[in-house]
Amino acid sequence: MAHAKSNSQILTANRLRDGETVYYTEAGEWSAFVTDARVATTPDDIEALNKAGGAASAANLVVDVNIIGVTPGAGVTPAHIREVIRATGPTVRTDLNKPIARPQR
Repeated sequence: MAHAKSNSQILTANRLRDGETVYYTEAGEWSAFVTDARVATTPDDIEALNKAGGAASAANLVVDVNIIGVTPGAGVTPAHIREVIRATGPTVRTDLNKPIARPQR
């Protein structure tokens, strides 16, 4: 079965302070929730994410900066299983998992 292709990309990294998987947001900040991620759909938007990631890495805020794909039509859901696991937490202790979206207040 063929998978739908998407040009939608987000920026992810690990926060240097504590190793938490984080996502770059529209506000130019880093969030632990993938649904907060800024979604880039054009080459210029993706280049802007690359620059933001490089600057944050150079400032020693994050490490392992990567642009990753998100699944089309599914909100901000990582397209690859590795990234789904990074977004939600460990697979062996589901009691330690975090929600994929920020809890509603």
